[in-house]
Amino acid sequence: MKKVVSLLLVVFVFALFSSAFAQEKTAKGQIEIGGRVSFIMSSEKYDGEKLGSGSEFMVYPSVGFFVIPKLELEPTLLIASSSWKPEGGETSSGTDLGGLLNVAYHFERATASNLIPFVFAGVGMISHSAKSEGETVKDLETTMILPDAGAGIKYFITEKGVIRAELFYQRLDKAYGVDKLVETNIGLRAGITLFIK
Repeated sequence: MKKVVSLLLVVFVFALFSSAFAQEKTAKGQIEIGGRVSFIMSSEKYDGEKLGSGSEFMVYPSVGFFVIPKLELEPTLLIASSSWKPEGGETSSGTDLGGLLNVAYHFERATASNLIPFVFAGVGMISHSAKSEGETVKDLETTMILPDAGAGIKYFITEKGVIRAELFYQRLDKAYGVDKLVETNIGLRAGITLFIK
C-alpha cells in the first residue's frame, strides 16, 4: 500500500511542476473505448508442503468520457473467471460479474508527447458465484470494491490507438461473499483502447 501511495504522489508532483498542459488528446468530449485484462497464477505452500494452485483471469471492457479537459469518467464492466485445486482434491471454480466507476486525471504536457501518465480512483460492486465438483456452492454473493485506485500510462501508437497499462490497488469487503472477509489486491492491468470523436 505504501508503494502505491508513493507512486501516486510522484506522478502528482511531476504533473504540478510540468510545463503548461495541452488539451489535444484529452480534450472535453473525447471518448475512449476498449479494455484491459489481467491474469494471475498462484500456488500455496505451508512448511514446504504444497497446499494447492489456482488461476484468475479478469477482463475489463470500458467506455471513458472526458467531461472536461484531462478528466475522464470511466464506467467499466468487470468479468472474472477463477479456479482453485487443493492438493489431492477436486477443482473448484468461480465466476465474478460486476462493475467499476472510476474517475481518471491525465497529465498531458504541452509538448506533443505520445506518452500520457494518469491517476484514477473509484468504487464498484461485484457478484461472485462458485462451483465445486460441478455443483453450485455459492450463487451471486455481492462484494463491495472500495477503492479501486492507481496510476498508469497511455501510449499513443497511432493518432487514435492506445496501449494502456496501469498499476492498481483494490480493497474488497465481503470478498467472495464471505462475511468479514477483506481482500486487498495490488496488480497490473494492460490493454488496448481507441479514442474516438
